Amino acid sequence: MEYAPETDVLFRSGGWDDAHTIELFERLFDWCDRRQIDRLLTYNGAWFDGRHLLNWAQELDDADGELRRRVENLFKNHVDVALAAADEYADELRDNQEILPDWKAYDIAGIDNDSVWYDDYTFPENYLAGIDGPSVQGKHIGQVLGEKYVDNVEAEIEATSVHRELTRLLENYCTSDVADLIELYSTLGGASLDDEYRRPAEEIV
Repeated sequence: MEYAPETDVLFRSGGWDDAHTIELFERLFDWCDRRQIDRLLTYNGAWFDGRHLLNWAQELDDADGELRRRVENLFKNHVDVALAAADEYADELRDNQEILPDWKAYDIAGIDNDSVWYDDYTFPENYLAGIDGPSVQGKHIGQVLGEKYVDNVEAEIEATSVHRELTRLLENYCTSDVADLIELYSTLGGASLDDEYRRPAEEIV
């Protein structure tokens, strides 16, 4: 039976003000607090996800440092699957390459990681100007799509068809790797990876 994990995508509910970022953190903490979480899996979280979340929390924190402490707690049992993939598939690394792109790791592991294609969504002409390639990539979120989403929220046009389509694209992209990351973790060894590839907050700089 194909594994279908529970997924939720938490979207920013306002503009770029710190208050909206803090509110998003609070919703993340609440989501986690309502579940029994044994470990946090990421792909390259020691270099990207963890670093950014910890830095944002540090910048937003009040005098007692509560926000950063709560993020650190999320990463208490963090396992970076990218590090395990880099060791398992070391022969595939290019010169000066420390980890494999996630799509490459999935391909070698025989995991069908479906891309999210722009052609499957309907946007106005030139709406995606500045994006290279036919499928959604992580860098597109930071370069174009994330800003468009927040701009739409600030403009209070969430009910428009273009914003609903953008939301659908982002939801599909964010959820596309969840089950596949769990499968990659299992393929590479599952819980046997935890000790060697555990990267808590204090090891993320």
